[in-house]
This record gives sequence, C-alpha cells and structure tokens, in this order.
Amino acid sequence: MKNPRNNQNITKSKSLKAVEYVLLVFYLCAIVLRTIFTEGPTVQASTFSMNMSDSLYSMYISFGLFLSFVLWFVWNLCSRRFSYRFTGIEIGLFIFFIASIISGLFAADKRLVINNVFLILTPVLCAVVLVQILDSPVKIKLVLAVIAALGVLSAYQCAEQLLVENKMTIEQYEQNPQSMLDAFGIEPDTLQHFLFEHRLYTPNVKAYFTTRNSAGSFLLMSLFAAIALFLGRIKNKKSGSLNPKIIFAHRAIIAVIFFALFLTKSKGALIGLIFALLTLSVLFLFRKLPDVYKKISLVLCLLLCFVLGGILIRYGLTHERLPGGNSMLVRWQYWQASAKMYADYPLTGVGPGNFSNYYSHYKPAAALESVTDPHNFPLSILTQYGPLGLIGFLAMIFVPLLKAAFAKQPELSDDTRKKWRPLEQPFRIKPIFIILCIWLAFLLARLNLFAALGIGDNAVVIYILIRYYAPPVAVFIVSLLFLKKLLQPNEQANPDKKNYEFFPDLILAALLGVLLHGMTDYAIFEPGVFTAFWFLIACLIANNYLTKPKRQFCFVPKSSVKLISSIAALIICIALFKIALIPVAATTGKIIISEEAISLGRLDTAHNMLDSASEDDKLSSLAPSMNARLYLQQSQLSPDNNRELLEQARDCLIVSIERNYASFKDFERLSQVYQNLSEISSGQEKNDWLQKALDTAMEAKNRYPGSERLHFNLAQIAEKLGKTDMAIEHYQNTIDIENQYREQFRIMFPKEERIISRLGKEKYQLAAERLAALSNDSSI
Repeated sequence: MKNPRNNQNITKSKSLKAVEYVLLVFYLCAIVLRTIFTEGPTVQASTFSMNMSDSLYSMYISFGLFLSFVLWFVWNLCSRRFSYRFTGIEIGLFIFFIASIISGLFAADKRLVINNVFLILTPVLCAVVLVQILDSPVKIKLVLAVIAALGVLSAYQCAEQLLVENKMTIEQYEQNPQSMLDAFGIEPDTLQHFLFEHRLYTPNVKAYFTTRNSAGSFLLMSLFAAIALFLGRIKNKKSGSLNPKIIFAHRAIIAVIFFALFLTKSKGALIGLIFALLTLSVLFLFRKLPDVYKKISLVLCLLLCFVLGGILIRYGLTHERLPGGNSMLVRWQYWQASAKMYADYPLTGVGPGNFSNYYSHYKPAAALESVTDPHNFPLSILTQYGPLGLIGFLAMIFVPLLKAAFAKQPELSDDTRKKWRPLEQPFRIKPIFIILCIWLAFLLARLNLFAALGIGDNAVVIYILIRYYAPPVAVFIVSLLFLKKLLQPNEQANPDKKNYEFFPDLILAALLGVLLHGMTDYAIFEPGVFTAFWFLIACLIANNYLTKPKRQFCFVPKSSVKLISSIAALIICIALFKIALIPVAATTGKIIISEEAISLGRLDTAHNMLDSASEDDKLSSLAPSMNARLYLQQSQLSPDNNRELLEQARDCLIVSIERNYASFKDFERLSQVYQNLSEISSGQEKNDWLQKALDTAMEAKNRYPGSERLHFNLAQIAEKLGKTDMAIEHYQNTIDIENQYREQFRIMFPKEERIISRLGKEKYQLAAERLAALSNDSSI
C-alpha cells in the first residue's frame, strides 16, 4: 500500500461514480419514505400490530442505509485509489460508537439497545457518504429540493388532517367509542381514556409524524431549504432570469411551508424559527469579524448559554416547574426524574433505548403520564449513553457546524473561478428518473405494509391507494418538478461571493433552530426529522468543499487490503443481518399471526407462535410477556382458575424478566400469577404463594414507587399475610400518591369539573376504609 497523500482534484472511476449516483437516488428515496410513513422516535417494543409493523419498517430502512455505507466503502476501496473527504463527524462518531457498546453491555433490554443504536447511527453514516457523493452544487440542490418538496407534502397532510381527518376520527369515535378504545388497548373511564379524548378533541396537525412538534421541526428545515434554493437562483436573475411564473411558484412553496409551520401550533418549532432568524442576523455580523474576535464571540455565547441554563435550573428548583405553561411543568418533572436516573448510572447510563424501562423508577408520584424520552436531547443521550456518549453525540453535530461557522468566504479571483467551475459537473441523472424511483419506492413500501397487515383484498388496496396516497404523491411530484428548475447552474452567471454567503448561514441557522427545539422535545429523534437533520449537515459540509476546495485523503490500497476489507465488511453485514434484522422480522411476523389466531379463538396456535417468536429473538422480552398475558387471561376465564395455565404464565414471565429486569410490568403480572395460585391452594402452600406474591410485588413497587396501584396491591397481599404494619404503610402511600396526582390533575386541567381517578374510586375508598380499620386495630 502506497503512502497516503492528499489531492483536491481526484478523478473517481466510472464504476464508483455509477454507484454513487445509485446511492444518491436511494438516499432520496429513504428520506421520502421516512417522512411519509410514521416511525416512532425510538424503536420500542409494542404489543400493537400496526406499531410492530412500523418498527420493522424502520429497521428495514435503517439496515438498508447501513448496507449503503458498506457498499460505498468497499467499492471505493476496490477502485483505483481510495479517496475520502474528512467531514468532522468521524471523531465524535467513533466516541459515540464506543459509548454505545459500553452502555449497551450494562443495559437491561439488549434488543432495545441494538434497535436504538442502529436507528441513531445509520443516518450519521449516510451523512458521511453523502459528503463524498455531493461533489457538485446541482447534487446539493437536489437534496434540498427533495426536503423542500417534502415540506410541501407535509403542509398538504396538515391541511388534510385539519379539514378532514380529525373530523372523521371524531365521528368514528362517537359512533363506536369502545371499538376505538379496544384498538389502542385503553380501558373505559380511566385516566388513559380521558387523555385520549383530550387529545382527540384538541386540534392537532402533525403531518406524517407522531406529534406536531416533530412536524414543526421538519417544516422548519424544509422552509430554510426552500429559501436557500430560491435565493441562490434569484441572486443571479440579472444574468439569465427565471420565468416569472416559476418565481411565483417557488414563492408559493415557501409560503405554504411557512403557513404549515404555524398550522402545527408547535411552540417549540416557532421558537426555533425565531431563534434561527436571530441566528442569521448574528452570523451576518459574525462573518465580518476577525478570527480572534470570532473565537471570543463563541466563548461569550457559550458562557451565555451556561448562564441561561443555570437560571432555568434555579427557577425550576425554586418553583418546581419551568417558566411557561403546564407543558413546562411536566417537562421539569421529566428532567428531574432524568437527573436522578443519571445520578444512579453516572458512567454508562441506563443503556440505549432503555429510558422508558427506567423512567418509572424515578417518575414523580403526581405526574400524569409516563414517557419514553426526557424531552431534552442532551439529557436523553446522557441518561442512555452516559457522559462519553453525550460528548461523542455533541462532537458529531457541533464540530462540522463550527467549521461551517468559522469557514471563510471564498476569495473569488480568476484562479478561484477556474478551480471551482470544474467541480460544478453536470448532473447526469434526469430528475424525472429520480421522481419515478421515489414513486416506485413509495408504492412498493405501502403494498408491503398492506401485506404485512393482512390487507389482501385488491379492491380495498386500490381504493386506499387512490383515495389516501395518490393525492400526496401528486403534491410531492408537482412540487419537485417546480423546484427542479432551480437545480441546473446558470451558465451566464459568474460565481459571486453573495451566492455562497446565504447557503451555509441558512442551513446552519435551521439546524441550530431544530437543536434549540430539541432542548424541550424529542422531535429531533423522530427518524424522519433525524435523517433530514443529518442530510442537511452533509449538504453543509459538502458545500464547504465546493466553495473552498480542500485537499482530500487518498491512497492506493494493496490487493490484500482490498480482500481483507471486503471479507470483513461481508462478515459484519451478515452478523448484523442475523443479530439486528432477522430476529425482529421473525418475531414481528409470528406475533402478528398470533394476534390473528387469538381473534379467531385459536389459542393453541397463538401460544405456539409466541413460543416460536420467543426462541427466534432471545434478546427480546416482548413475545414471552405477551404469551404470559394470554395464559393469565385464559386462567381467569377458566372455572377453576387452571393451575397449569398459571404455571405456564409464570414460566413465560420469568423468561421475560430475565431479558428485561428493569421494567415493573412483568413483576406486577408475576405477582398476580402468584396470588391466583394462592387462591387455588391451601395451608402452607397458600402462604408460600402469597409470600412469593409479596416479594414480587415489592420488586414491581421498587421499579415504580410512584404507582398507587402497586402500593394498593402490596397492601392487600400484606394484609392477607397478617403483616398489618406493612399493609398500613402501603395503604397510606396509596392514598398519598392518589391525592398528589389529583392536585396536579387540577393544575393541568383547571376547566375540568370532575377528577379522573387514576386508581379508581372503588379502590381509593377501599384503601381509605382498610387504612382506618387497620389503624384502629393496631392502636387497641
């Protein structure tokens, strides 16, 4: 292998260029699919068929993105010479990867570790590849055009939800409330039921994302991408103007995205927009400062951030909430719980994707809801990946952003123009071909989802495609056709310094706005938002290479290096295929089959499928937990509370707990199984089962000390065992927690006349009665 050398004018082989064109089209398809199909912020285990299909869909895309990185790396390595543009992401990526391994080793649920790490790292790897692929302004503009067109599509979906879908959903619910509640696994007249109705009747537009905050973050990035495209061409209009109709259409696109951003009513996204606009003005002044003053200004900005952060924390500690509405009250509770979580796991965190398993350990008793993320991206990374992971994550983001902020604008002398113009190579793939590929990916993905969900009626599939999916595709294609007018370079216009100033500043401002929003929400981790975020970072880095050509790393590898690297890449892909994708796919398919079998009353088939799913994925607790619940339900319907069914449930729960020991849910179910076994036993055996029920209920309570339900169950078991003092303690805790919850309920919903009991009126009254009776007995 020859010594590495640097060269800024490296000619890629034709085969590598072809591969990069294919990968660019694939990445554009991926960002479209991630935006128009809802994926959860984290790939969590779920018991609903639709959610499980979405999780599998998310894993398919993530695995495809990872394979694309491996393909590019191996193909580049096997070319005449290996060439690479350093991005500034590499050091942070390496640190974050090491932190992922360390924290994952100590995590409770290893399946969630793999899913979460895969979901976060693959867009970052794609950004690294995109920096290599985006070697002309036309390609960069194409990525921006797709993101802007997706912003228009999201705006269309927001309008559809506001004017049609929300009303239809309300009508369907009012016609048959129980059917919709059953679909979401919600029991009537519970807090979950109340919150479901509260969200249902609250106007909520969120496009294809899980929340309006996520939609707002994506629209913010789309807005600035559209503005960057528009201003870039308009500044050259004197040297070859665009058709006035095209200019009007582009202005209309910007207006539509801007209007949709306000339509979401996402306060965080709107604050992010204001912050991005302020950042633009600051960057305008920042560019004119000498380097010394730039560094001083950066230090002052960091100090200001620390001061403001300290003021917010002090305010929270003093007032038990953050300044603002009730949403800031609950966010302070999330952050308090997260701080306690980190204090217990200061080095490794609780493990990637495991935040939801541990949040109940620290959740305030008064808090209404449990969450899967602290709604603050530094806290989210810190609590799950530890301090090393946070350092790596911040380095991945801010090293390239700082380079972009400190980058000097090119001095456009004649020599600079000669160096820059050869880089603006014609883009050889027709935009219409890219549009066709995206449309086919859209259609095939949707048809595969229909097949996974068992929608086999061709007439139904065709109707759904025409009614619900053809209009959005048409909106996206028309938007992209208008935007493609901005892609080709203006041959009559000379490079102008002003043409480069706006682009990095606009993209940088948009990214900082999204990051600010991420300080109070989890929107940044939604796959569509997170992927777009990293694609824009790639555009920013690639633009630096074009406007100020830099030397890139290259060397000619030996044949032995090519062979060893190719074999290693193949082994890694096969290993990840077997560890990350195959178990999830096999388990998801069998769980869906088991649910269909349950609906048909074929319970033996359902148990067999769940047993098989449990064997297919020995890292996941989902299948054995579902199997245990099914056995428990069967035993409760059995006239004699069948012992064999209860023992089967016990065995499944023990397996589930071994795979995820942090969650309280299976401990609670196991305690119920032991109680049921005690009811069909007698003598010492009965007491033994009750003691096991008590011990297991205590384990559940330790994992969720703020649950009045668990304290109530503990008190009842303790009372049966004659442990009066323990029963009194937990009955008192039950009442105290319920009262704290009711106080916060009044704060959160001041206009609601009734108080929705989280425990249930009957159990609350029973706890008060038993507390009074046992206290009187013990005082005699």
